[in-house]
Amino acid sequence: MQAIMRIVIVAALVLGLAGCYHIIKMPDIATASIYGPEISGGTLSPQEVASLSSWMKAHNAGWRGLMASLPAPVAMAVVMRTQDGRQTTLNLFEAKDGAATAYLFQPSPTLPRERDLSKADVIALRAAVGK
Repeated sequence: MQAIMRIVIVAALVLGLAGCYHIIKMPDIATASIYGPEISGGTLSPQEVASLSSWMKAHNAGWRGLMASLPAPVAMAVVMRTQDGRQTTLNLFEAKDGAATAYLFQPSPTLPRERDLSKADVIALRAAVGK
């Protein structure tokens, strides 16, 4: 009986962990603006919006539910809108040790998500939005 219980517990843990990461569905971005303490801000060009859209689609996997408060300060915030005006916000936080995390806020009922980013991911994101 104990062996069966161990198997059930291990299976539940494995299935629970497998469900921790999500693939986000990112609709087409019509417009986007960028903000940040060291960023001049403003509306992205159509080419930058296309690059941002490609970056988002290339990084659609590996998102997990937001489990903690957001760190401060934000290094960059990207506000994206679809053709129908629905807003999605991507906040980028960079630690002094080089670690970076993106936080994604999509329209309700989608819950906030977070994803760790490599230095290469951050460089590609900044290149996509021209910053």
